Amino acid sequence: PRPATGPVTRDDGLVRVQSPHLDKVYVRPDANLSGYRKVMIDPVQVEFSKDWLRNMNDPRYVARLRAEDVRRISDETTSNAVSIIADAFKASGYEIATAPGKDVLRLSPRVTELYVNAPDVFPPGETRAFARDAGEATLLLEARDAVSGVLLAVIVDHGTALDMLHLTRATSVSNTFWFDGLYKRWATSSVAELGAVKNRPRT
Repeated sequence: PRPATGPVTRDDGLVRVQSPHLDKVYVRPDANLSGYRKVMIDPVQVEFSKDWLRNMNDPRYVARLRAEDVRRISDETTSNAVSIIADAFKASGYEIATAPGKDVLRLSPRVTELYVNAPDVFPPGETRAFARDAGEATLLLEARDAVSGVLLAVIVDHGTALDMLHLTRATSVSNTFWFDGLYKRWATSSVAELGAVKNRPRT
């Protein structure tokens, strides 16, 4: 990858590189990923958009989100994220590890600014929600040496869970499906970016 233009260095020393598919990619300048053949993946951390719950609980709407609804929606929309990331890395030749090792890259995925447009919380008999897309989120992946904990790369990308051409009734199943599609695109692009770092000529 080539260094990006503009402010490129983070406080932790990582330098931004240009990416054709992701919003921001930062790598440690001396990072050598060629020795990593396995990845271990932390559980996904989830943060909703700061305005989401307030907007969903607007007095004009019949349904009101309770704490248990928020937890369920968080679980539903990210339930497959770790397996999707694992599949993308396995398809690129990595093995999945369950413990740190000298050839293990530790991946910490986060879903932030999660906004589910039409959560499926309407009681039976009430009007169901329709939406043109399931929502959006900012996806962040940190890659560290699994033994030392040294941060090697950070990927940040904001995406929409499928911009559909027509209104579609939103259900918990459809929301999960469309968010899974977002994670698959992101995971595939993330693997490609880390592969570019891995195969970068050493100077």
